[in-house]
Amino acid sequence: MRKQRSNEASGATHNHTNRTSRGYEINGRWYFELRGGGQKGPYDSEEEMQAELNEFIQLHEQMNPLN
Repeated sequence: MRKQRSNEASGATHNHTNRTSRGYEINGRWYFELRGGGQKGPYDSEEEMQAELNEFIQLHEQMNPLN
């Protein structure tokens, strides 16, 4: 169960979709955040960045099967 913050209204719902997206755009170039800090990129398009992010995650999961 999630603990309510003191500044939250009772029964408030939250949209955390922005937290799951690790990609972002700066000056028309796309990057994604790494968990331990840092970034990968730049990529020319959001689609290219997303494909690289998916490959990065897949490789990480293969290297760490217990995660």
